[in-house]
Amino acid sequence: MTKLKANYLSLTGYRLPTEAEMEYATRAGAMTSRFYGETEELLPKYAWYRKNSKEKDWPGGSLKPNDLGLFDVYGYTWCQEEYSFPSIFMREGEIVEDREYRLVIVDTLERVMRGGDFRSPASSIRSAYRGPLPPTLPIGGVRPSRTFAP
Repeated sequence: MTKLKANYLSLTGYRLPTEAEMEYATRAGAMTSRFYGETEELLPKYAWYRKNSKEKDWPGGSLKPNDLGLFDVYGYTWCQEEYSFPSIFMREGEIVEDREYRLVIVDTLERVMRGGDFRSPASSIRSAYRGPLPPTLPIGGVRPSRTFAP
C-alpha cells in the first residue's frame, strides 16, 4: 500500500502523469487517432508493436518523436488514476479538470495504463488507448510529470 500526499496534483515536484496529461502529450495537438494521422503505414516510424518489434523490447528513443518532441508516447505508460470504465474523468463533449480521487494505492485496485507494447496490434497503438493493470505488475514505463510552483 502506498499513500499519496493530499493535494498531490498541486504540489511542486515529480509524479505520474494524469490520464489527461498523457493523452495531451501523446496527441501533440492532433485530433486523429495518432498524432501523425490515421494510417498504420507510418506507425513503424514512431512505435514498436507486433508488426515491427520481432517480439522483443527495443531501447527507448530509437524511433522518431511526436510533434512535441516526445519519444515512445505509444508505449505502456503508468498514469496516476485508478482504472474505471468509462473513465470517471471523461465526459462526452466536456472538458473535465483533473482531480484527486483516492490517496491510497493498493495492489488490488487496477491503475490506468496508457499505450501498448511490442506485442500489441496496431489497433491498440493510438492516442486514446487505455487499459487496466494492477500496480504490482512489473510492466510498462514511468514517464514523470512535473508540477511547477505558480
